Amino acid sequence: MADQTWLFRQGDLILGPVPTKAVVDKLFAGELNGQTEVQMMGSGIFRKLRDVPELKVHLAKAEAKQRVDAHAEHHAKQRSKKILTAIAIVSGVLLVIGVGVAFLGSYLAVHGSTGSADELAWGDITIDTPTITRAHRSADDELVDYVPGKRPPPKTPVGNTPPVGNTPVATAPTTPKPKMGTADSDGLAMGEVDQEAINSVIAKFKPTLIPCIKEVAKPGMPATKIPIEFTVNESGKVSKVWVDNPDFKSGPLPECLMREMAKWPFKAQGSGATVSLAFNIGKKG
Repeated sequence: MADQTWLFRQGDLILGPVPTKAVVDKLFAGELNGQTEVQMMGSGIFRKLRDVPELKVHLAKAEAKQRVDAHAEHHAKQRSKKILTAIAIVSGVLLVIGVGVAFLGSYLAVHGSTGSADELAWGDITIDTPTITRAHRSADDELVDYVPGKRPPPKTPVGNTPPVGNTPVATAPTTPKPKMGTADSDGLAMGEVDQEAINSVIAKFKPTLIPCIKEVAKPGMPATKIPIEFTVNESGKVSKVWVDNPDFKSGPLPECLMREMAKWPFKAQGSGATVSLAFNIGKKG
């Protein structure tokens, strides 16, 4: 058979002659199959390759190999599909975990607490216990600039006489704290300022102010106190913020504080309230 040569049809073309080995190679490559018409040189007759005794064995081997290759390809595709599905599932789980961690971090940033009930600490930043009074300051008033180590001179009460020489200073009599629901000399009811409710909101949301302080805190900054005041109007919204430190009273800090405090859900107060807070930057002591 080694010296036999063959012609074969491809479409309207008759190709060859080629040796038997070339026909076998084309069978295994898938270029020829059992339906291909071939002719042994000198026979003068074209027959389907599957009907040629000399080529039947080679055709069977080629078809067996093609079935094995097809099965292997199908198995590889199924395995690749399973791997892609597993990757998609793992990616989804990691995404859910990432969202959960981000939510937890955000929740702890707002609701988490360290230290005592009166003070929260974030590294070298602490917030003093708030002081709450009725709002008397108008929206356009400015506080006296805070100077570290000094206090602004107290205002002389109306009707009092400033000291002259050794003349004692006349002071206004101490007024006891009005009971809830009673009115003071201005006609404002202290009971309308719910200090407990205000303290509860501040305790819950004051961590949201820490990023504002971090924006202005400089590396190596010495221990610094930044007192602030803000007014809660009658509808329960923060309407004004004062920063009582000359280095921070204008610029990004008041704007950032106001932006965050505007979100705080205070209860409506009949007469409004002023809240004093102080941030401490740097380690205590």
